[in-house]
Amino acid sequence: MDNKRQAGGFAFGRGFDFVLKVLSDLPVIENLYHKLYNTALMGSKSIYLGIDLGTSTIKGLAMADDGQVLANFLKETPMVSRQIDWVEQSPEFWWSSLLEIVNLLKTKVDLKQVKGVGLSGQMHGLVAYDSHFHALRRAIIWMDKRSSAEVEIILKTFGVKFYQITGNPVFTGFLLPSLLWLKKHEPNIYQKIHQISSPKDYLACRLTGVLRSEPTDALATACFDYHKNTWSDKILSAFKLKRSLFPPIRPTLEPYGGISEPIAKITGIPAQTLIFGASDQAMSAMGTGLIKPGQASIAISTGGQFLVTAPQGLVDPQRRLHTLNHAFPDIGLYMAATLSAGFSLRWFKDLVCEQKETGFKKFTEGIAKINPGADGLFFLPFLAGERTPYFNPSLRAAFIGLSQTHKKLHLARAIIEGVSFSMAECLEVFKKLKLPVNKVILSGGGAQNPVWRQILADVLNLPMKTINIADHSPFGAAVLAKFAQAGLEKLPAFYKKVITPIDYLYPHEKNVQIYQGLFSHYKKLSQCMISLGK
Repeated sequence: MDNKRQAGGFAFGRGFDFVLKVLSDLPVIENLYHKLYNTALMGSKSIYLGIDLGTSTIKGLAMADDGQVLANFLKETPMVSRQIDWVEQSPEFWWSSLLEIVNLLKTKVDLKQVKGVGLSGQMHGLVAYDSHFHALRRAIIWMDKRSSAEVEIILKTFGVKFYQITGNPVFTGFLLPSLLWLKKHEPNIYQKIHQISSPKDYLACRLTGVLRSEPTDALATACFDYHKNTWSDKILSAFKLKRSLFPPIRPTLEPYGGISEPIAKITGIPAQTLIFGASDQAMSAMGTGLIKPGQASIAISTGGQFLVTAPQGLVDPQRRLHTLNHAFPDIGLYMAATLSAGFSLRWFKDLVCEQKETGFKKFTEGIAKINPGADGLFFLPFLAGERTPYFNPSLRAAFIGLSQTHKKLHLARAIIEGVSFSMAECLEVFKKLKLPVNKVILSGGGAQNPVWRQILADVLNLPMKTINIADHSPFGAAVLAKFAQAGLEKLPAFYKKVITPIDYLYPHEKNVQIYQGLFSHYKKLSQCMISLGK
């Protein structure tokens, strides 16, 4: 049947394809074309949805049973800063955006075939609910810096024992210090709190009517005992926090519940379709196939995340790493992070150069012609403080070495190199802890820039690759929704068929030598900035 398309038990000849092609050229019914095509292609097979609640966007995709991405959409999510260092988002806007994305997906696929929905979400943030499970205020997200005093109180109370309990440093924007800030500064709101949760748990609650959480997100709150895999009684009692404020914890592979009847009517997804969820980093690992020790990925998004898989149980004695829970059992997930990765370039483009409407590709056009090292210009990417390895919210960014010869592209290249040096500091931590890092999978908006990809390979002196999966976290969420039901033992074979390399990058020896010298200067400049802040 080489001249026909077989789908769902029906054979469609070239004539059908031709008609669909003609129809697709008519904008009025373009969506109908895609829906007819996907329905014909899928037949009665299962579809899984993946929704990623990111910091700057919410993304959603529909994945076929065989791993093919049938459709994907995104919607930008604005951040609200009522005061300096405050960063909030509206949970209601998250919800309306999710519904909008589902409605857009409905134009491309038959949602009646959906057999599971996976949620991925930004970590650390705080959503506070009243007794009817309505959000009491905007969510305080991970970029927020208002809780510096609360972080100091936490550290004075526990010292190094805190890291030993949670496996993680505590930082402004984490759920615990944000909650303590609310308790002190917004007591009227705090007294009304019935329960709290991480951001993606809010979406799960709206879909199912059930509020709970799971270990991948709970571990990022600074309230969770890494070793006991539950909320820490020691931490909660130390700050006189009621255990009832914190939602029940169930394993990541267990569903939150099924989609409620009212939401099923709104969305078109069958009632009782199971909802699963995990943190964006756990879902990024699932979306890139990181389920074996020694695998690694770097995401250059708003922030920058360097993930490494290794055996469970490692806690960094110098408190430089995030110890995360993986959705895949018996695998440890360790993260080093920089706060202002892609955000640094966006800040420069949108606010400094006032070119908000200009795309990044156009904005950085010609950057490859700028020499490595940006002709003596350095950028320290500490616009919002820094995590690995400093964990210092007071650190600030700087251009150092500016001269009259530097132009816009020099500054843009210095930003890209500065973020890459920050990733190199993350790599140094992994090496000191003897965590193996082999080939690195690149993702995020920054990885779409070929110059940034090569600079990362040169600065880190590591081979890297990009893969055919563009949106790792929503794809990982869809994968979770499928294999939490089908069985994780089938995952390796699935990855082998579905994930393929697109671009291989290898370090250029000449640039590696240049960047090694520049990296040494970068670290000295970072120490100078730390000294200035004291």
